[in-house]
Amino acid sequence: MDKDIKDLAKTVLKNAPKQSPHRNVKTEGQLIFGPYVPLCKVHDSLITGLLKRGEKLTPGDKNSTLAGQLKDQRGYTMEDKEWFIKEFAPYVEWYLEGALKWSQQTYDPQQHTKSFTLIDLWINYMKPHEYNPDHNHGGQLSWVIFLDTPDLKEEQKAFEGTSSPPGSIVFSYGESTNPKWAESTFRYDPQPGFMWMFPAQLRHQVMPFHTPNVQRISVSGNLFLQPPGSPNTVSQKFDGHL
Repeated sequence: MDKDIKDLAKTVLKNAPKQSPHRNVKTEGQLIFGPYVPLCKVHDSLITGLLKRGEKLTPGDKNSTLAGQLKDQRGYTMEDKEWFIKEFAPYVEWYLEGALKWSQQTYDPQQHTKSFTLIDLWINYMKPHEYNPDHNHGGQLSWVIFLDTPDLKEEQKAFEGTSSPPGSIVFSYGESTNPKWAESTFRYDPQPGFMWMFPAQLRHQVMPFHTPNVQRISVSGNLFLQPPGSPNTVSQKFDGHL
């Protein structure tokens, strides 16, 4: 009996898995999924200039070309756009430099451009119950600059639903997963003076708010990149966007 037990013990020890050897594992690369979508603070003179120029525009003249369920969306003039591209050029450079770093590339002035053509530029005056449905833009790069935002803390605190909170902007990329292993949406509560910049094809939406007697003012636009060394320009003909 003792011999049988000893033989069994020997067999178990012989067949037991050996300890894994120490290995130095080095990462050789990774897949970079998803778009580059950074947030930044915008300088005050750009905010002020967009607000003052927006006040002079025709209320609602861009409604028929935009996706927003808003009554007052206004298109900037050619003079406004010429002013804007000078003010906005540093932000385009900031985005492109960041996108290269994020994708682990080194800037090459012969290959990578910082030149662009502004396609269009408009200002939104969003009031209670209005919203922007899920949509994307034309061009290559787009942005949203929040010029003025209402205080929605009480409404958001009282919100009991499972969807995005009132007044939030929501970016969506890819499909949702179950069980969840990756984020497919990102929500943000807009703050005055900040800007999101993103690939024009990225889906996004803005949820309605219902706090009375307030409004949110934001500016969006689209651009195409041009070959390295090209001058920054404004499109003379509107190319269209969603």
